[in-house]
Amino acid sequence: MYAFDEVAAAAGEFREAVRGARGFRPLSVKLKLVDGCNLRCAMCDHWRRERRERLTLERLRALFAELSALGCRKVHLTGGEPGLREDLEAIVAAGTAAGLRVTLTTNATLFTRGRARRLVEAGLRAVAVSIDSPVAEVHDRQRGLPGSFEKAVAGLKNLRKEARRGKLTLAINTVVTRLNFRTLGGLPKLALRTGARALRLMPVDDHSGEALALGADEIAEYDAQVAPALADEGLRLGLFADASEAWVFGRTAEEKARATRGDYALGHYERRPCLAPFTHALVDHDGRVFVCCMARGLRALGDVTERPFTEIWHGPAYADTRRQILTPARLPPCARCDDFLDENARLHAILDAPADL
Repeated sequence: MYAFDEVAAAAGEFREAVRGARGFRPLSVKLKLVDGCNLRCAMCDHWRRERRERLTLERLRALFAELSALGCRKVHLTGGEPGLREDLEAIVAAGTAAGLRVTLTTNATLFTRGRARRLVEAGLRAVAVSIDSPVAEVHDRQRGLPGSFEKAVAGLKNLRKEARRGKLTLAINTVVTRLNFRTLGGLPKLALRTGARALRLMPVDDHSGEALALGADEIAEYDAQVAPALADEGLRLGLFADASEAWVFGRTAEEKARATRGDYALGHYERRPCLAPFTHALVDHDGRVFVCCMARGLRALGDVTERPFTEIWHGPAYADTRRQILTPARLPPCARCDDFLDENARLHAILDAPADL
């Protein structure tokens, strides 16, 4: 959710921001609440690291006020597993009170019926639950903990039961790996059974040392045996807006070759720069600020425990990163990123539209 109507209404301001490598507005901000996790996912390293200091509720309230004043519309809470924070409901309430649309990604294993009710009542607007297969054993293997599928489905159903108390929408996020890709045809039925209204498939980014990415033969098998039926059923049930959402490795030979190398942007950023740094930010669990989650391995642009977010957003480090992303070199992680492809298409359409006379 990037508030595209708002960008279009201020198209001239947006164009000038891009030309000058200045931030437009941080319309959507991702906030990692905690570094730890209660699962042991094969494709993730949150559980492998020591849980470090986190942002306090007081500091988050101040951050939400800053973001709102800067024109932010949405804060997306993630982790690690944000359900580990005992004050999660208070964080959601603080974001809502600041006028922000608060959304969440979670494994849902810690979401009892009572906690689901409190989160909805606090103003939570959307939840993406991480479920990696409709087959319990496959999900549990990928998530590293027996019984995690049963707990995740129970948490998702608890959220569905409480959704009527607010304006909550539900989705399923699935990381596509060598372990699970053959089972994904059953995801639409799982979504129907649990009340999810959307499916989001994400090819694994091999960064934790596990060899989980699909090779060329496996991508061909996925395209031949999984993607067609998944696309048809997902469209029929309204879980996909477009069939391309099921073809996560692309359709052409060139796109599939790129996906085999882990270049999930499929060449997009060789043609056009990513505009996310002009409308988006990531605040890590310890207060460090980056342009996005893919850039967490690069130099931090600032720290909200030391300086106001406003200073960081308008500061020289952010400007330098924006200038770099406008050059052909881009940022090193850009080729691997498929997070903002749809958003970039819409932002570039606004950027390219004829200016008002």
